[in-house]
Amino acid sequence: MSDAVEPSSFHFEFQVTKAEDRFFRALAINNLKLLGNQGIIAVAPVLAYALTLVWGYIAADRGWLTQGAAYASPLWFLLGYFFAYLVALWSMSRMNDSLFELRGAAQNTWHVSFNDLSIVIKTSDGENRMSWNAIAAVTDSHAMVAMWYDARLGFYIPARVFADRPSRAAFATWASERVSRAANSRAA
Repeated sequence: MSDAVEPSSFHFEFQVTKAEDRFFRALAINNLKLLGNQGIIAVAPVLAYALTLVWGYIAADRGWLTQGAAYASPLWFLLGYFFAYLVALWSMSRMNDSLFELRGAAQNTWHVSFNDLSIVIKTSDGENRMSWNAIAAVTDSHAMVAMWYDARLGFYIPARVFADRPSRAAFATWASERVSRAANSRAA
């Protein structure tokens, strides 16, 4: 339901879905991965595994554990680590789905208007107005066009409201140009 009044003005009206909310969270997680220190994320479990190995060898050498138990402890560590990782992912997914329901986002109709100077987002809860300076980046994906305030916060326009892929891509390009102009005017 895109309503292009003129080439520099767009209006969208939609309700969000749980699937779109999940996809947006996945985009945010990918943004944060770029900012995270991948070395620490990779080294921490390897270091913990090495410490478990050292502990097992020392425990076996001093007779605190049988050799079988000492040598099995690194395997149990790996199984426990992966189990904890999977449980954490499952738990976070459930929590975010519950938050989606509690926010009532799916019950709201979102009215989002764009022009060369500003963005207006209206729901039954209120209205937010912002200039393009508030947007740090635009991401065009197959499921949505996301507008980011920073790497983890933003909003999106679902791809289903566009007539086709080229119109979604054209809008994303138009929005990216507005963000670039705003960034250039701040720098000047």
